[in-house]
Amino acid sequence: MTTGNTVGDQMSKTLFFTGPETTAFDAVDKMYQNKVSALLIKIDGEFKGIFTKTDWMHLTMGGQADPHKVKVGDMMSSPIITIDRKETVGKATMIMEEKVIRHLAVTDNGKIVGMLSVKDLEKFYYKMHQKTNF
Repeated sequence: MTTGNTVGDQMSKTLFFTGPETTAFDAVDKMYQNKVSALLIKIDGEFKGIFTKTDWMHLTMGGQADPHKVKVGDMMSSPIITIDRKETVGKATMIMEEKVIRHLAVTDNGKIVGMLSVKDLEKFYYKMHQKTNF
């Protein structure tokens, strides 16, 4: 499915991140403060993983672990799944569906420059259908 718009047009350009020693609770607190649903995990100056609110839910729903003690570095998903900023929104949608994920790190020449979330896609498809009056 080709939509005509690029991932770079729809991505969030502000990157929110934390270190691997941050507790799950503190990471989620940062997400709520910044109104985002994922944080990149930076290790030795490079983004190495991602911690999401879905990870938080898996941790806390069972009540098996203390979110004030669990470190995001122990729970992060790695490697980070990425997409080039020049790819189509349709391709990003297919990747998210195939991988069953809600976030893609967006790259430009191999460097992470933004994030694309399911919420970004929801907004894109809403606007697309609003313009075409389906």
